[in-house]
Amino acid sequence: MHCKSSFYSWLMLCLLVAALSGCGGGSSGESAQTTTASVSGTVRYEDREYSYSGFTGNKSYKSVRYAVVDLVDASGAVVDTTVTDEQGYYELAGRGANMYVRVLSMTSEAAGSHIEVRDYYGAVYAVRQNVSGEDVLNFDIAYEDRIAGAFNILDVYTNASLFVEQMSNTPLPALNVHWQAASSRYGTYFCQTNYVGGSCPQGKGIYLLGGSSSGGDTDEYDDDVLYHEYGHYLEAAYGAQDSPGGRHYLTDNDSDLRLAWSEGLGGFFPGAVKSWLKENNPERLSISSGNISTYFVDTVGSTAAISIDMGNPSTMFCLWGVDCFVYSSSEVAVAKVLHEMRKAFGMQAVWDVISGYLPSGTVQSSTLESFWDGWLEQRAPDAQELGTLHSIFEDRQVYYQSDDYESDDDHTFTRKLTVCGSGSCSGELHYLYSQSGADVDMISFDAQSGRSYLIETLDLSNGADTYIRILDAMQNVVVDATGQTMVNNDRPGTVYCYTYDNPCRIHNDDAMLSSSLTFTPLQSTTYYVEVSTSSSKPAAAGRYGTYTVRIVEQ
Repeated sequence: MHCKSSFYSWLMLCLLVAALSGCGGGSSGESAQTTTASVSGTVRYEDREYSYSGFTGNKSYKSVRYAVVDLVDASGAVVDTTVTDEQGYYELAGRGANMYVRVLSMTSEAAGSHIEVRDYYGAVYAVRQNVSGEDVLNFDIAYEDRIAGAFNILDVYTNASLFVEQMSNTPLPALNVHWQAASSRYGTYFCQTNYVGGSCPQGKGIYLLGGSSSGGDTDEYDDDVLYHEYGHYLEAAYGAQDSPGGRHYLTDNDSDLRLAWSEGLGGFFPGAVKSWLKENNPERLSISSGNISTYFVDTVGSTAAISIDMGNPSTMFCLWGVDCFVYSSSEVAVAKVLHEMRKAFGMQAVWDVISGYLPSGTVQSSTLESFWDGWLEQRAPDAQELGTLHSIFEDRQVYYQSDDYESDDDHTFTRKLTVCGSGSCSGELHYLYSQSGADVDMISFDAQSGRSYLIETLDLSNGADTYIRILDAMQNVVVDATGQTMVNNDRPGTVYCYTYDNPCRIHNDDAMLSSSLTFTPLQSTTYYVEVSTSSSKPAAAGRYGTYTVRIVEQ
């Protein structure tokens, strides 16, 4: 790689990053005098403390752990190499001309996985000092140098990798992180494809905002944002990621279930790591003393743009103060559920389902539904544990359980639903849920010939997609007086895109995938409304869900 001739590139690649290309090496006018060196020291970087409201202004130095340190000669050859220990200490020895010590933003496997922090051109960041006979050479990388951000990224992802390592026997794949100070050419996201190009110019890895020369939004010290993206990396590492991505907001509770799961897992992961650090290694935390570990903070400049407790979300963020952090289609609800399960059963139990069941135990999409299925499959919970689970899920209005009418699976056990006048009743709440096979709800009602009835599902939540049929006593689909076969998948007039394309995306809201039909019977008798999950449901929806059924005489 050649040093760029432009001032900006020379500044970024030669002075700031002092990258592996060797830019900024010894002067060509110096004589190459061969010497023997034995050098040791510590490597530290300056970290920034943050609280609920943003960065506090407090800074402190932390050791750079498990980073690769090289002794390099004038030709660029590595004379000796080592790795810093837990305290950031290193030792090197060798013989060469005009040697210098180089600390790379790259970890060894001792960090739990191999991690590299690179610029947008693919160069690994580094700091260096010339060897001039000293046997002690310490590195204190100050925040003002900006390159310190690369080492904070390295430190945060070392925390995350060590956290995962203590739960898993499976080695994590190498992680490449791409960030460049004073550049917002790319946003903050995880690329799971190996394709090089477009928004993934260096291929697979995590991309982070670097702000601008005047400040702007930059993420190298936003630890919670870094941990969030690591959660997406974990999904891809274990083969369980199938989120379609796309625009999303914390207050959404009608998201694609795959997106809600993926973003909810990302919202959960920072609090899980910080809770672990608080118990085992609190000096590695960057949060103010007394701050709750489950708070997620994302700053712009020095001020928090997002500050929310994922373990106990406040309704102050929601319209009219009505709790919007509900349903399996809410990323915050997913994060809240996972935190409660971590507290009730331990992180290992949660991790075992995420890493074991989701990638291989099911052909279903990765959603909160699949996580629930995996929990039951792996743990076979007793009545007490199941009661705790239901309490955790019900708190977020997620109902993976039988409803009060579950005998309605068979038409011989159905009870009659009262037909109401126009607008005079709210209907009856049902859950589409079964641990074995698909749930089918059967509701009977009495109808008079020549009259017209509106049969509909409404108030859908938790990814429900209903399909209704009107059956007679022999369980045959009815053809009404107008000659129409009485089946309906999606409410007439409903239009949605099959591809995930904002703003025309599939919402799991209360109407999008609901069903309705108008029924004019040929004879006066008892009929049956059969409600099931649509066999042609979009991937955005689920196998379970909650709905209300209503029959109105028109």
